Amino acid sequence: MHDVSLYLLELLENSVRAGASHINVGLRIDHASGELRLTVDDDGRGFDAAPERILDPFFTTKEGKKTGLGLSLLRAEAEAAAGGLTLGPSPTLGGARVDVAMRLDHVDRPPLGDLATTLVVAAVTNLDVEFTISLEGDEFGQPLIEAPLAQATELLIRSAERLA
Repeated sequence: MHDVSLYLLELLENSVRAGASHINVGLRIDHASGELRLTVDDDGRGFDAAPERILDPFFTTKEGKKTGLGLSLLRAEAEAAAGGLTLGPSPTLGGARVDVAMRLDHVDRPPLGDLATTLVVAAVTNLDVEFTISLEGDEFGQPLIEAPLAQATELLIRSAERLA
């Protein structure tokens, strides 16, 4: 997995285009099992097509110059990293959920700083959307932290600095 942050940006853009006013990004890093899990939940309108169709290359419901490759490439990357991608309804926010799992040893570098930057960019360019983050893993000092963007971003950056 070369750059998790690029895929996160695509997922956040999909949520915003689906009318989300609240997006929760979940990040779990488990060194014991060697797994990274990234989950994006939103309260948007959900998926406009069946999940298996959405993951087809070149399928898009977006107008304009979109290729329809974002989710299919993310799935291919996750599978190449001994993981996978699942789509479904968000059990917490009622819109859509995208859940990506992969092996940590397939990630080029610790993604914490990149993810923090991506989240800040998404929040600054979508001021009407509430972003929250759920962090889980030994980097964060607690089993699960759910926080608003500013607090979680600071924690991500501190964790990235410790790991560097």
